[in-house]
Amino acid sequence: MGFSKLKVGHTGRMVDDHGQSPEEQSHPVDTTLDIPHSVSHPLIKSSIAVHDRTQLEAVFDYPLLPLKQFARENLRYQVEAYIFFPRQMGVTPASYPKERFYSDLRPLIRLREPRLTYKQLVGDPAIAGRSPISVIRQYFAGKQDRTGATKPLVTEQEAIDEARIFACALAGYFLRRVERRSKRLRKVVKQMAADYSQESNDAVDRACKDTGEFLDRIHNVMRTWRSLIGEISEIDPNQKDKVHREMRLVDEYCTYRIRDGITRLIKALALLQKKGQIARLGNLEKKLSAHARFDHWYSVKMGYGWITRASDDLTVERYVFRRGLLKRRVWQVLYLDVRTRPLFAFQQQLGAMVAAGVAAFWAVGTEILIRMKAANQPNSPFSSLGTGTLVIVTAFIMAYVLKDRIKELGRSYFSSRLMRSVPDNSERILYRNSGRKLWSIGSLAEYTRFVSLDRLPDQVKKLHRRFDPEGLDSEDDSSKAIHYRKVIDLNVNIARSHVYPLRAVHDILRLNIEAFLSKLDDPLHGTEMLDTEGRLIEMKMPKVYHLGLVLKYSQSRGAENTETVTYESIRLIINKRGLFRIERIES
Repeated sequence: MGFSKLKVGHTGRMVDDHGQSPEEQSHPVDTTLDIPHSVSHPLIKSSIAVHDRTQLEAVFDYPLLPLKQFARENLRYQVEAYIFFPRQMGVTPASYPKERFYSDLRPLIRLREPRLTYKQLVGDPAIAGRSPISVIRQYFAGKQDRTGATKPLVTEQEAIDEARIFACALAGYFLRRVERRSKRLRKVVKQMAADYSQESNDAVDRACKDTGEFLDRIHNVMRTWRSLIGEISEIDPNQKDKVHREMRLVDEYCTYRIRDGITRLIKALALLQKKGQIARLGNLEKKLSAHARFDHWYSVKMGYGWITRASDDLTVERYVFRRGLLKRRVWQVLYLDVRTRPLFAFQQQLGAMVAAGVAAFWAVGTEILIRMKAANQPNSPFSSLGTGTLVIVTAFIMAYVLKDRIKELGRSYFSSRLMRSVPDNSERILYRNSGRKLWSIGSLAEYTRFVSLDRLPDQVKKLHRRFDPEGLDSEDDSSKAIHYRKVIDLNVNIARSHVYPLRAVHDILRLNIEAFLSKLDDPLHGTEMLDTEGRLIEMKMPKVYHLGLVLKYSQSRGAENTETVTYESIRLIINKRGLFRIERIES
């Protein structure tokens, strides 16, 4: 069963992609839809993917403005999702409250990795831009200066962060270009198969040569990095310096990511060769094999993990676990800290507090009336409150029951009506830079509610009808959809907080759908059919369900608050085992 991935760009176009991102997430690398800082109206870029059997992953990039322009205009991004469940899942406000929805939603927000050039990665002293290798050299040069005449220009934490930035930037630089060259190779080979000419042959030769030169550049970057580690080892042979140890961990992580890229290229060539032996790809295959052999030799020398078919389960488990730890350690340099706003917890509970107050007023008022009635009628059963008569007990029980129901119903009513404008979650977005300074760079708010289909916005209704254009699965008026809305405000501090130019804020949401699967039928069921000659045959028929997803992206900026909006419709194919395919509904 293959997992499919769909990517949405600012043009509203969605394409299939089977790559991975530089941060080793399951969403594909974005190469063709990158939006530079100079674009006058940046829009949200997104990719929707099947992360695993029970998790849908949505990734959103919120592009940033240049610092000069950002100083005049803050940005507001808004993502809205309308989720339409099949009736068989039984998803209602009672069976699936918003608290359960948020528990199934796993967010992660960080900065996109800086986009460094080749010269920045190798630490070329002639360049004007900042380079991680140059900064780390400055750190160790300062440590060797024992005169104490000047304060070190680079702190230990800054050097550690630079090492991690190097890994993030290299992964992005390498895997983006691997994806581009894989696509280019597929294109020129396809063209050569269709039109075998000297021009198409030359195009294949150029693509192979370009890919080989690119691999040599990456090898040169890692050779420069490892040479620096070797120089530092002479100064710090026992690895007592934290920066030195961090550089070795970064080297291990980069080795794994380069191995991933080489694997993708070898796989791409193998698929091309299946269509027919293409001699012109031979030199590139030899170069890739040479890089793979060197990678194996270096990994064994340094004690890095290497997995083969002969590896036992424990070795594979430890390898995967260590890679996960290294990935989180490296990418944490770009993580953003999200904290609940002060007083928001009070605002969030205000509806429940009002309901509790109304219920308490009812309980106290009822008790006072019962006692007054007993005091005014000495001959009635209420005359002796201390005897615990049946009438008194019944009256107090009914008052308590009604008080409890008033509290529950009131909380629902006041939360949905009185506190509708208050978000379910309201948080500040913070970033701690290498100088350990905490920058407030924006805020986010989340809203979730069930909405009746007849109360959907007109454009969403129109897109929803595309899921079932013939009306075969007609919905009754009581059907509801989940409307999730996320608003992110970014201010100029986000551009000032980092030493490298920032491209975007990277927002990852994973929705666990396991709660919806229990009521579904078995994914395969046997049935008898007739063949073309009238004979009975038994077949296994798949049982699937369609979950509709309409996404609305909007971005506003500046004092005029101009807004640009785009929509996308996506169908999720689900069976009892989970989510296994995604389809885009054409507009």
